[in-house]
Formats: sequence, structure tokens, C-alpha cells
Amino acid sequence: MTEAFSPTLASADFAAALQYDAIPTPVVDRIKRDLLDWIGCSIAGSIDPASKPIRAIDALMGGPKQAGVFGAPKMTDMRSAAMMNAYYSHIMEMDDVDRASISHPASCIFPAVLALAGETAKSASGKEMLASVVAGFEVMLRIGAAVTPAHYKVFHTTATTGVFGGAAASARLLGLNAERTAWAIGNAGTSSCGLWQFNRDGAMSKFIHTGYAASNGLFVALLAREGFSGPIHVLEGEQGFFVGYARQDVNFDLFRDFGKFWRAGEISFKPYPCCRHTHSAIDAAIEMHKLLAGEAVKSVKLHTYNTALNIAGKRLPTTERQAKFSITYCVASAMLRGGMKQRDFEGAALQDPSVLALQEKIEVIDDPAINACVPKNWPCRLEVETVSGRTLTAQVQSPTGDPEADVSWAQLEDKFRQMTEAALDTAQQDEIIALCRDFESLPNLAAGDVFAIANRRLS
Repeated sequence: MTEAFSPTLASADFAAALQYDAIPTPVVDRIKRDLLDWIGCSIAGSIDPASKPIRAIDALMGGPKQAGVFGAPKMTDMRSAAMMNAYYSHIMEMDDVDRASISHPASCIFPAVLALAGETAKSASGKEMLASVVAGFEVMLRIGAAVTPAHYKVFHTTATTGVFGGAAASARLLGLNAERTAWAIGNAGTSSCGLWQFNRDGAMSKFIHTGYAASNGLFVALLAREGFSGPIHVLEGEQGFFVGYARQDVNFDLFRDFGKFWRAGEISFKPYPCCRHTHSAIDAAIEMHKLLAGEAVKSVKLHTYNTALNIAGKRLPTTERQAKFSITYCVASAMLRGGMKQRDFEGAALQDPSVLALQEKIEVIDDPAINACVPKNWPCRLEVETVSGRTLTAQVQSPTGDPEADVSWAQLEDKFRQMTEAALDTAQQDEIIALCRDFESLPNLAAGDVFAIANRRLS
């Protein structure tokens, strides 16, 4: 029997009815900062070598010229545009994070709505797009929180719940009523997929996880607009998402506070180009670098939480992808170098003898006290004994970029400029920053074509 209260219908009702004026100003501000952050991630990914496979497929299969793609002078079809821009934005490991669901909503939702904005919804205003994005965030992040942490041990939540976010946001931008939004959400559930095995095998699959979420979310919303029905109890039904994917008891109360608790206002920004589960450890390692002031290290105890070990537990990585999911590499590198940049994951940096030697001295501890803080916080504690006998400690409760350790517009603008300096000139960067800062003032999305700005120098 299906419960009288339906999380699926609650999600659809909220997404279909949400109006811009109902969204708190701080939430709107965070989403606009997230838009700028996502654009920077996607542009950076579009010029990375890992972008080549998806470009080749678009050249082979791309359809009507409907929507823009970063790094390409010509438009492509909406579904391919959503796929490509989402794929690009996950390459650099710099996109946003939601702690409760352990997912990256921006890379699944912004590409879907911007693909629609290319042609189908180009008359919609900036406020309409922002409201649609928030609707997608609120739906996606509740579904993700409902199945975390058990789901996350096997499934990549960004992929499996991102498609719900892409569908809800696209349905809202298309102006679908609650019934058709429920159809879109229902068929999103049917197309939900994304396994973690790629991480163990060092494969590239993570990029298409966001790509599928964005493109399939867009696709099922367009289907719903044309009258294609979907299961209206896809989350809670006897053969639905929670039964098949949750792997734990689900708290339906998470779906009773739409419009009261805004999960879109809780997302975190990433200052380092690697798995978010390494970031509190990196912050602690940077602090330890200052405390050590060059003193030789005898041993290191790294106290962290179980999920960080499961996802970022690779020891002695030999490739960039492995290093980005290696908490021990990140700690050793940051302790010695005093920071964490993209260059620290490339080439000779990975084989630096001093970093390799320090990794060997790190004992990783799955700490019950730290586990008890998750998912509200993702902490870390470093304890270092020096050769001279000193004991030093650095502890981080909230890594840089969490709401409790927030980053400003100015900091995110600096990150955006660094990520796009190889692709954009200063004038282009200035235009995109100004566009995001004042996005709600756009009379229509055609007047704020971020792809036209970003691709202006391409022929």
C-alpha cells in the first residue's frame, strides 16, 4: 500500500507552484554565486583533454542548432548541450557540494535549464530561470538526503538524484502543471542511474553521470509537456526509487518542509580541485604546514570519517584522477606545499619523492567521534609528531566553502578568473560576472546568453 502522503506529489506540487518572490534573498544570492561557480567549472572543463571524447560524439551525432556549449562556436541540439556542459563541469572536481545528500546539484541542473534557454525557453526571465533552478535543487537534495548515506556506498548520488533535479527544474521552466511535473519526475526515476565502480577502476564515468542527469532530466520534462505520462508515485511506490535504491529506512518528513527549509541555501563551494571529502583534511594540512614551519615530520595521524575513506581512500596514487580521490596524497601535498592547486595533481608533482615519503608516514583513522558529525559537518583532525618530539594538532570542523566557513562573491570571482584565464579575456570574465550578479534583472534569457559571451573569440 502507498502512504497517503506522497513525496513524489509533494515534490511535483512544490516545483510547479514555486514563484521567485517566495525564495529568500540569501538563497537567491547563493544560487547566483553557484551559477558563476558552475560556469567557471564548465568552461575550465571544456578545454581540458578529458572533454575530447564527448566533443567527438557531438560532432558525430549532434542535431539541430538549438543551444550553446562552452568552448564551441556553434550551437548543438538541446539534449547534447545539456549533456556536454554538465560533463564539462564535473571534470575539474571544483563544482558545488551538498552535504546532506553528498551530491553536486549545479552540474545536473544549470546545464538542463540553460539548454532550454537556448531556444525553447529563451523568452523566460532571469527570475523564472532562478526559480526553476531552486525548484530543481530543492527536489534533488531532498531525495538525496532521504537515501544517504547507505545509497552512497554503491550509487553516485549526483547521478541517481541529479536526474530528478534536472527534470523538476526543466518542468518548472517549461511551465508544466503539477500533474505533468509529476510525470517528468516519475520518468526521471525510471532513468536514474550511476554506480561508484568507476572510482575503484580509475575510469572517467563520473563525467557522464552529470551529463546523463542533465540531459535525461531535460528529456523527460519535454516528454511530459507532450503528454507522455510517468509514474506518479515513483519515489515511494512499492516498486519505486526508495524500495530499489535507498538501502535504508526513508524519512518522509524530509518532503514536508518545502518552502520552510531551503536546501538550496545550504550548498558548499569547493576551493580545491579534488574530491570534497578531502577538503577538511586539506584545510588542516595547510594549517599544519604553517605550524611546522619546515620542521621534519616523524609521523602523522589523520582522523577522518568513513565515507571519506570509502571514496577517497586511495593510497600512493599514480594518476591525476587517483590523486584527486586520495586523502593521503592531498594531505601530504598540502602539508609540504602549503596549498592545493591543479598543478599539484599533474605530472612530476605526483612523483615528488618528498610527497611520496610523507604519505608513507600517514596513519588513517576512521574516527567514531568524527563520524558522529556527518553529514551535518565533514570534519578532520591531524596529529603530527615531529622528529624533534613536538606534537602538533590541526582540526577543521567545516571546510572552506561550507555555509559555516563561507566564501564571498569576491572569492568566487577570483576562483572564476583563475579557472577561466586560459579560455577568456578579462572583458569576457567581467561580463559573465556582471551577468550572474544581476541575473534576476534579465528581461529574458536571450538577453543574457552566457555562451555567446564565453565563445566570442572562437571561430
